[in-house]
Amino acid sequence: MTGSLAFISRLCDADLAALTKRWHERSYRHNELIISHGDTGRDVFFLLEGRARVTLVSADGREIAYRDVEPGDIFGELGGIDGIARSASVVALEATRAARLSGTAFRDIVMTHPTFAWMLLEHLSAQLRRMTERVFEYSTLVVRKRLIVELLHRAEKAALVDGEVSISPAPTHSELAATMSTHREAVSREMSDLAKRGLIEKRGSRLLLHDVSALRALVDKKE
Repeated sequence: MTGSLAFISRLCDADLAALTKRWHERSYRHNELIISHGDTGRDVFFLLEGRARVTLVSADGREIAYRDVEPGDIFGELGGIDGIARSASVVALEATRAARLSGTAFRDIVMTHPTFAWMLLEHLSAQLRRMTERVFEYSTLVVRKRLIVELLHRAEKAALVDGEVSISPAPTHSELAATMSTHREAVSREMSDLAKRGLIEKRGSRLLLHDVSALRALVDKKE
């Protein structure tokens, strides 16, 4: 599993053994739906390999991306908890392998493994805090600042190359627009301006952030 903060990587051996004993693994193709919005299933999923995205599509066909799911992450847990129809879709961004745990098995493990239950609470708390941050950003920040905040969020998980933040693969303008709940044209305009200022650079499949401090200062700057 990748990422020290991934849900699975933080589980104790006993909890992980309880999961692997009862889950079933399956592979998904690029762009294949793993969970469909409105589905009434209560199964819970764990991403083992690849990447996936939690999305909704608006009435006018615009995709809204809530979060990306990385190896080791749990998803679909809300349906496993409350039994209500799925609030979003989850689609594989590349060849992906996931483990599927039935709703019944999920509830049994929550009831009998307190450390797993506590980890689940920490996960849900983190998701709620991030959603609160996003609501605040959408309500108070112009597109440029929302874009920079999104790039800085991605920078937290990115590698350093020659002292610079390297986001790989570089997010597309459409992907950023979906995440920020705006239009691709607005993202393209702001990305071009940041590049002209020398703050970011697209180099091959990577996006380099040349000056993270300057980007943070732009977010804090009063309009």
